[in-house]
Amino acid sequence: MSEIKGLVLLVGDDDVRLQRAKADFQTVGRDCLAAPDLQAIAAHCSDPLNQPVVLFSENIVLTGSAPKNQTDLLRQLCTEHLIIIALRDEDKTQIADYFRLGVADVILQGADQADIESTLLRIKNLADARQHAQAFSAELKRTNDELQESLRLLKQDQLAGLEVQKSLMPESPLKLGDYEISHSITPSLYLSGDFVGYNFVLDRYLLFYFADVSGHGASSAFVTVLLRFMIGRVIRRHQLEKDYVALAHAPDGLVEHINTQLLATGLGKHLTIVAGSLDTETNTLRYVVGAQQPQPILITDGKAEYLQGKGKPVGIFEDANWVVEELALPEKFAFVLLSDGVFDLVPDKDLIDKEQTLLRYLAAGSGDINNLKEKLFIDYIEDPQDDISVMLLSRGMTQ
Repeated sequence: MSEIKGLVLLVGDDDVRLQRAKADFQTVGRDCLAAPDLQAIAAHCSDPLNQPVVLFSENIVLTGSAPKNQTDLLRQLCTEHLIIIALRDEDKTQIADYFRLGVADVILQGADQADIESTLLRIKNLADARQHAQAFSAELKRTNDELQESLRLLKQDQLAGLEVQKSLMPESPLKLGDYEISHSITPSLYLSGDFVGYNFVLDRYLLFYFADVSGHGASSAFVTVLLRFMIGRVIRRHQLEKDYVALAHAPDGLVEHINTQLLATGLGKHLTIVAGSLDTETNTLRYVVGAQQPQPILITDGKAEYLQGKGKPVGIFEDANWVVEELALPEKFAFVLLSDGVFDLVPDKDLIDKEQTLLRYLAAGSGDINNLKEKLFIDYIEDPQDDISVMLLSRGMTQ
């Protein structure tokens, strides 16, 4: 016997058939309630998953003369209620038509107690399926609402993180005498794993670093903030102590210090880096390369070339060391650092070809950050696959 306990709603205008159907359902222990037409169903059926609704076929026209609004109403009712059609013998050919409209079941004229019980059992299974579907839909909506809220909060957090990152970036451009340094960062997400830092110290030394943290998003951005404070403490100490000796040897030991600190965090993050210092009185550039690609680029007299220097990435090897390169700069030059995201802007397939194409792009007219970005097509990229960062240090380069 079905577990559906609600009243059976009988909908029709033939009192004789209504009374006969009422008696049939009462034989299986079900109470009934009569309603005059389809429009009355909503008013009499308060529990659609617990109240079978029996419609008599003589009150429904399905063939060519059927009003469209009647069949539409029946189709809609079938999605909301457990509709059973009571068929007369002459209407048996329309069984398929009723099922196409979505009825739960049909009862043929002359159905006995076993037939009625079987029908109620079948619609009970349908009611269970609909109840499970509704519960699943409600759970899906709840989960989706929670996801949307989480995404909203994540977006807020990332926008806040972006503002923090932007506030930690150096002024661009920054000038001292004939020297000018500037940068551009185009993140692939709200937050960037690329980071640039530079400032002039004691009106003589320019200290800079250019880093690319592994991965993307908030965790990588957190490491850039950590990097900013680690290096900032070192620079502030040199400034306060007016330690010209240490500044003259910078960036000796800096990358090793970062490596130790990063390993100690246990974050599992590593980074590539170029860190350096420029003595503006002697025009001497000292720098360290920690697995950064492309290599630093020096542009002079309309020619661009990669500078030497190599070293391991930072944050992986405990006992790693990095070699400081030293270079006497000419009167006019541009020193360019690029993140590996620029490789996505170059059409070549092979890495060596990409590197040579970059040199051709930058050989002339790269003394200004905007011109440099124009040559690399950076401002035309809408959805970069990776962070794209550029740092430019120049002197005496005409526009």
